[in-house]
Amino acid sequence: VFVLSSGTWSQEQKLIAADGSVGDRFGASVAVYGDTAIIGANNDNIAFSKQGSAYVFERTGSTWTQVQQLTASAASANDNFGVSVAISGSTAIVGSNMDDVGSNSDQGSAYVFIYSGGAWTQQAQLTATSGPPGGQFGYSVSISGDTAIVGAYKDDPFANTDRGSAYVFTRSGSIWTQQAQLIASDGVAGDGFGGSVAISGDVAVVGAYADAVGSNGNQGSAYIFTRSGTTWT
Repeated sequence: VFVLSSGTWSQEQKLIAADGSVGDRFGASVAVYGDTAIIGANNDNIAFSKQGSAYVFERTGSTWTQVQQLTASAASANDNFGVSVAISGSTAIVGSNMDDVGSNSDQGSAYVFIYSGGAWTQQAQLTATSGPPGGQFGYSVSISGDTAIVGAYKDDPFANTDRGSAYVFTRSGSIWTQQAQLIASDGVAGDGFGGSVAISGDVAVVGAYADAVGSNGNQGSAYIFTRSGTTWT
């Protein structure tokens, strides 16, 4: 963790998991909001091999302390829970892109946690309504207030292999509902659209790291979407 003071960034603390072990990959993903940080450890062995977990740290003064370890309620081996994390206020989201949904291997999911009464508890498990096997929904996540966006960079819209897509979810009360599936207007197979996502209010950005620009293979691009009402463009 680094902090800015008088124009200079300096290291405040090095965070490690209290129960860390070989191969956990703590730090595979990170996010911070105010005095709360969340760190993904997507290869962590809990009840299952490489199930994955995420750790929450809180800062008091200049000291960061681990307060909780998050795990998925429906965890199984090789889920990759913690490959992506995001936090906004008292809500956090953790991606699990290798999660099997029903009979769909590696369709992927994302878990929403809320902070209440001094503890983080799971509020929802998000999945794509039309998610295919191998779509890897949850490879990237972002959240802003009551809106979350989840990338599925291996999704195959219009039968274009690995073209990718991103899904927007909104919360009403404690219920999360899929609002939109975002797709690049000029996307083609292999673009990896959804490899990264970010959202702030009514604006979302989705990265397509393998997009060919002109004759430049894999140059990459990013797409900006805006919301009006419930419609994303």
